Amino acid sequence: MINLDLLIIKDRRIDYDGSAIRSHWAYRNFGILGDSLVVFRGRCDVKVEEMVDIEDLRLKKEIKGDDMIHYIAEIFWHPDVLLASSLQKLFIARLVEILRDLGVDAEREGDDIYVEGRKLSISIATVSPVSLKIHIGINVSTSGVPREVNAIGLDELGVDALEFMERSGRELVEEYEKVRKDSMKVRWVT
Repeated sequence: MINLDLLIIKDRRIDYDGSAIRSHWAYRNFGILGDSLVVFRGRCDVKVEEMVDIEDLRLKKEIKGDDMIHYIAEIFWHPDVLLASSLQKLFIARLVEILRDLGVDAEREGDDIYVEGRKLSISIATVSPVSLKIHIGINVSTSGVPREVNAIGLDELGVDALEFMERSGRELVEEYEKVRKDSMKVRWVT
């Protein structure tokens, strides 16, 4: 069976500094060996040495926030950056669907989520020699977000962060497992 192990950390906060985008982060920190999605809440302050997006580096962007929900996905299937970017956008699209189901008029622009023209998320997808990695961060509040970012958070939208963590974690895993299953049940054409 195809499994994307889900761990939702509710009992403590974990800050995201960018280092979780390295391979085997879930195994090193939580003993999860294999494909995983770890969901947690905490600050975000991506250090320059951990930035993956070269455009952000060139523009000297700050990636910060005092309270975010973080999703770290690692998949040891096919470390291809195009696949990583595609899954990232699929996950973002699924998060938008969940928000809309909760009555939030959310939209996807590339790999970001916007509500009323205000930015709700950050995300990055990359690969290591052994896996693909995805980080998505959803603002719970806008505290600590750089001034130049017109941001919005789940609190302002009336969305309970803990309930959102649980529901979105489950639904992202279901989406991934459905894609993997569907990809294996078709035969090739000669």
